Amino acid sequence: MKHSSLPSQPKLFSHLYIERGILEHPQTQMIRVKFSDSQVIVIEHYKEVFNRSAQSFAAQSSAKKLILARKEGKFLHEGSQYSDGFGIKQFFYASSVMGCLYDCDYCYLQGLYPSANTVLFVNLEDAFEQLTPYLGEDTLVATSYDTDTMAIESLTHQTKSWLDFAAQNEKLHLEIRTKSANIKALKNNIPNDRVTLAWTLSPQEIIDRYEHATPSLQKRLSAVREAIQLGWKVRLCIDPVIYTENFDSLYPQLIETIFATIDPESIEHLTLGSFRMSQSHLRSLKKLRRSDVAFFPYTVKDEMATYPETVESYILETLLAKATQYLPQERIRTWQRQS
Repeated sequence: MKHSSLPSQPKLFSHLYIERGILEHPQTQMIRVKFSDSQVIVIEHYKEVFNRSAQSFAAQSSAKKLILARKEGKFLHEGSQYSDGFGIKQFFYASSVMGCLYDCDYCYLQGLYPSANTVLFVNLEDAFEQLTPYLGEDTLVATSYDTDTMAIESLTHQTKSWLDFAAQNEKLHLEIRTKSANIKALKNNIPNDRVTLAWTLSPQEIIDRYEHATPSLQKRLSAVREAIQLGWKVRLCIDPVIYTENFDSLYPQLIETIFATIDPESIEHLTLGSFRMSQSHLRSLKKLRRSDVAFFPYTVKDEMATYPETVESYILETLLAKATQYLPQERIRTWQRQS
């Protein structure tokens, strides 16, 4: 298979598009100071820029622009069938940022959004207001579903805001999924047992080929180890697994590398899952023609594209056999399509 060409290091936020109605918002002011050399363009609504037709996702990925806006309507959405709700009945994901600083070839955001630019909604307080009526019962919120909030934390401070809000609401559970090595937000908060930090880990060769602009495996592992030392609950995710010609060596070696660095007893779970995506998003990825990941001969059932059952089973059996050398099976969670 051919592999994607790697974009150059992204030049971040040469332009700030700002909705007129939030020009005086404190976070807008903070970001304008931080990017004082960026060109500011005042707009009426973020969709004027983000939803334009005929945009080039690939070109924008190497020169992302930042759009500051006010979220109208729902911040919270029901948890996806592609994600694990860990048995908590009320499971939502929050959409407070659209787009990601990272540029992973297998990411569904390429099929979901018309633009690679980033939209930051500055009115996170409205998300907390919308969530409050649910907090009489245990409720899980995935805060990094449409972005990587830890990666953009120095800009948004949203992770810290979520941690502060969770500390005040004893029924609120958070999952913060990330590839970031930036854990500064964690150092100023007291660890909370209802907050799980979930790091996505991949073999370095997969990172180099498909996870552009992300931290190296070693940097992620260093962040994991430091978070654990600080007292935070951590889940490790080898998910999505990208099946390549050297899967048999790359992924078992990854598990060896992880547990040569991280004490298996110090993590909550290990999650294993192979690539999966809605068929409609996969069609969009194919149109972009950015990566061989989009062109694997997946099977589609109930609008979900995954590896053929034999490949999917082989992936999980191989990785389970390796992972159980370090962890009991009850601490390993797997994602597999229901037949």
